[in-house]
Amino acid sequence: MSEPTATTSEIKTTGSKTAAELEKQLMRAKQLIVVLCMVIALLLGALVTLWAVGGDKEATTGQAQSTATTGTQAGAAKSDVGTNQTPQALSEPTQEAAKQVIANAARRQSDDPRALGRPDAKVTMVLFSDFACPYCTQFAKQVQPQLQDLIDNGTLRIEWHDLAQISPTSPLAAQAGLAAAAQGKFWEFERAAYASAKDGDHPTYTEESLVALAKQAGVPDLTKFKTDMNSQANVDAVKKSRQDAYNVGINGTPFAFIGDAVMPGYVDAATVRATVLAQSAKSAK
Repeated sequence: MSEPTATTSEIKTTGSKTAAELEKQLMRAKQLIVVLCMVIALLLGALVTLWAVGGDKEATTGQAQSTATTGTQAGAAKSDVGTNQTPQALSEPTQEAAKQVIANAARRQSDDPRALGRPDAKVTMVLFSDFACPYCTQFAKQVQPQLQDLIDNGTLRIEWHDLAQISPTSPLAAQAGLAAAAQGKFWEFERAAYASAKDGDHPTYTEESLVALAKQAGVPDLTKFKTDMNSQANVDAVKKSRQDAYNVGINGTPFAFIGDAVMPGYVDAATVRATVLAQSAKSAK
């Protein structure tokens, strides 16, 4: 006895049902994707607003910016303390997520070549910077020298983190910093690099100019320096440092955690000193 054979109309009906079901499933999948994208956008927005980041940010095209961002300009103007005013310390975040990020930020390693000051200093400044950032240049020239006494007396420690994003050659400069650090000359290189940068400029670096800065900084083995600068390990380290910053909502420079306080853009030396001293007093309680 033969098996029953489906009629042409039955086949068409079944096919129509299958197509309709597939279309419904596809529509549900699209809706789910839209919802997921909205959730991801909200999460990223929440991270950024943790810090209300100012600073010089990466251009969307990946090219060097011709001007600093409005956020940093406003921050710099607001931090210009008058001679008869008492500098105000920077504030601490209230969000628990932000507090947790700050708590885990400091390295406090005794052999850290990119740190200034004692590992047990009362206050640690975790500084995110870029060798092509004009406000980082300003911070290095005008603010950091005013903090040396606090470093010397054990109050302050500064730990450098690369956030190399401003110009196409920012990553190469950061790799050069790591190469100088490998020979114990990071801070000499940092000072030479920022000293060579014109105020308000986004400098462009080449291998030759970075080797010249390393020579000026007293890096003893320039052949090793050039090899290390171009090593895949340092390329990856600079990329990771940038992504680590992005992951916690930091996307501008200069940016710093000063103890438990947040510096979301350039501020003057008086404000930074007031913040360090306030955080030092807090730690002594």
